[in-house]
Amino acid sequence: MITFDDRELLAVLAKLEAACDELPQIAETVRGEALGHAQLQSDLNIYRTTPGKYVRTGAFRQGIQARQTAAKNSASVTIINAVDYALYVEVGRQGMDLGVLQTMALANPGQLLTLGRSGQNWTIAAPVVTAAQAFALYRLQQLFVLAVKNAVK
Repeated sequence: MITFDDRELLAVLAKLEAACDELPQIAETVRGEALGHAQLQSDLNIYRTTPGKYVRTGAFRQGIQARQTAAKNSASVTIINAVDYALYVEVGRQGMDLGVLQTMALANPGQLLTLGRSGQNWTIAAPVVTAAQAFALYRLQQLFVLAVKNAVK
């Protein structure tokens, strides 16, 4: 026969609930980190590549936006790029499948991702937003697991 000590279980549940109270701060931290990740991705895939056909105005980098939401038991971070041509940069002119880009970004979410796009090869996909979204998911999970571990010590 298995018996449970209700007091111990309730104490652990209270600690887990306290970890959830950290979700708004975790989401805000990840929002800033993911925005930085997207900016680094844009540098790697656009602004620090060999120049070519287009004048680099900085509009793509300025179009990157990040926001977060958090409630009692959930948090999310959204990364977008508001410029009208962002999708063409993200998937390339041939329209690489977003599922493939997501899979590639999720394989190493803490790393920057490039497929070789440059000013010379401007038709190649540059997964700036997709990579930042994968990074945001990774960091949300990582920081929440840390909060849970710290809470139940």
